[in-house]
Amino acid sequence: MKLSKKSVTVLSFTIGACLFVSTAFADTLLGSGYDRLKGSAKNTATLMEKEMKNYTFETLYSLKDNDQTLLQVSSSNKMDTEKQMTEDNTVTKKANGETTSRYSYTDKKLSVNKSGTDSTYYLTEYPANVNRKGPAEFNNPFKEKGATEIEKIVDAVVGGLKDYVQVEEGTDGGKVYAGSLSEAQVPAILNAVSSFGIKKMLNDEPDFPEIESDIFVKKVVGSAVENKAGYLENVTGDITLSGKDKNGAQHDLTLNVIVKLSEIGNTKIAMPDLTSAKVEKVSYSGGFSSKYVGTYKNNIVMEKDGKFVKVGERTVEITSVDNDKVKGKYSETIIPGFESEFPEKDAFDFEYDPAASSTFTYKNAKGEQKNGTIHQGSSGKIYFEMNIEVLNENSYKSNSKPYYESEFNRIFE
Repeated sequence: MKLSKKSVTVLSFTIGACLFVSTAFADTLLGSGYDRLKGSAKNTATLMEKEMKNYTFETLYSLKDNDQTLLQVSSSNKMDTEKQMTEDNTVTKKANGETTSRYSYTDKKLSVNKSGTDSTYYLTEYPANVNRKGPAEFNNPFKEKGATEIEKIVDAVVGGLKDYVQVEEGTDGGKVYAGSLSEAQVPAILNAVSSFGIKKMLNDEPDFPEIESDIFVKKVVGSAVENKAGYLENVTGDITLSGKDKNGAQHDLTLNVIVKLSEIGNTKIAMPDLTSAKVEKVSYSGGFSSKYVGTYKNNIVMEKDGKFVKVGERTVEITSVDNDKVKGKYSETIIPGFESEFPEKDAFDFEYDPAASSTFTYKNAKGEQKNGTIHQGSSGKIYFEMNIEVLNENSYKSNSKPYYESEFNRIFE
């Protein structure tokens, strides 16, 4: 079960709108709690961008279906903007008990990555003349393209309820924001937005329950703590959405989110000790050489009638590698009888030149131009990402179609 970044974005927008309208009783002496909370969020982002030299940012979110945990993800991100160092740890636990982890360390000169049960640390060293953005530069979300328009949409969804977010003076000179919405208090427009968001997310995740009708916000609870320095140090939120699947069975989906900002000025980051570790060096420009020329495949797998079923294969053929420039072909083959489950088969040629761009372009089955990327994995493996959106020089998000798997294995004839 894999929660795509696209789904996280959709659900984040949904819960974000809900948290902003979480209400209790107004404290009119302190004015609009919503506006003050939004102002505090903007101030926090500005401080993280310009003034905080180092800090630790932790997140934990879990998604439950009728009290059964579908997914739980925890991450700890350490940032040192002065020394330009980062260290990230992420652990994901799925409904079947499978747990995966990812670790990364980055500074101005190198990066180290390790994934799950793979015992290898992948080390990338960057030459001094490479024009590379600082790894610990914070991107203020309120200054991103489209942020103003999104804020207006949230404000419109909130409507008159924004005057009723509860805010109280904290014991240490800060402020505490808190509120809740019951089913009867949720406005129709918020139910419409939430219904759209949850349908979009579940349609992208084949292992999640297929909720199709009678979707509504059942309960919202949220709180945030602003310290005396004026920034948010703790935010929590719970949103429960109810709906029915195609068989009429009722589902209560509950998303719990916890965000914590701590250790400001006291966060310590150190490069991992690789003295006795298994280390594989990766070229900063992509790491490909002629040894990668060949055919790579993986299975297209879906769940049907309570079983995992192979419905086809994906193939990546690397035809040439010349000075890190990779040329190849991608195709999908569907087993007869499963065409209706997988109606749009992608097939295209690609050319990836890391010296020119971090992505390559291709046309999907609909003829739409999209971005993709390719990079090496452990021995005999590659990662092939499709339909990605570039966020900045150092990051992107994937909008993969259902059942997609990015890891491919070399085929040895």
